[in-house]
Amino acid sequence: MANADRVAIANAVLEARQWPDVRIQAVVIAGAYVKERNLDRLKEERANTVKAYLNQLGIKNENILIDKKTFTDAMVVKHADGRVDIQQVVVELTPICQGSCASLCDDPRVIPHSRVIK
Repeated sequence: MANADRVAIANAVLEARQWPDVRIQAVVIAGAYVKERNLDRLKEERANTVKAYLNQLGIKNENILIDKKTFTDAMVVKHADGRVDIQQVVVELTPICQGSCASLCDDPRVIPHSRVIK
């Protein structure tokens, strides 16, 4: 995992720690491009690397959900020169609330801001 990716994940976790009265859940998509070698090994390594880093940042194992995917040509950005852009790992942080998360909707510490749906 590149240093820039580590910084981006750490910054997201720091923001999530501002959420009031919730635990943080991380949903991780760990993938490999269909044209890479050893797809299963790559997906496993990427998942384990991100999980270990999230643990270092204080996210508990039981709050980390891993989904391993094989990315096809339809799921990547292809450039005219033949290069492809692949997001091999995607991390999404979500709150785990007691009861309802409605209290987070108008809280300025929560980014992005939303509103309660009635």
